[in-house]
Amino acid sequence: MKNRPVKVNGSAPKDPPKAVEYADIAGQGRVPYGKTAVPPMAGNKMRKMKMRGAGAAIKGTSYMGC
Repeated sequence: MKNRPVKVNGSAPKDPPKAVEYADIAGQGRVPYGKTAVPPMAGNKMRKMKMRGAGAAIKGTSYMGC
């Protein structure tokens, strides 16, 4: 018996798509992707905060947050 390579879901593509910095919407043009930024915070000091909701109200739990 002759050994043959096993193909799973067909063969690999010859030319994979290149990465671009925009979304090309057909008939509408290009839209640039947004840049990453630090999310805004309410404050920089850590403080004890109360959890909200029916289950948390019964348990009376809390957590540290900004």
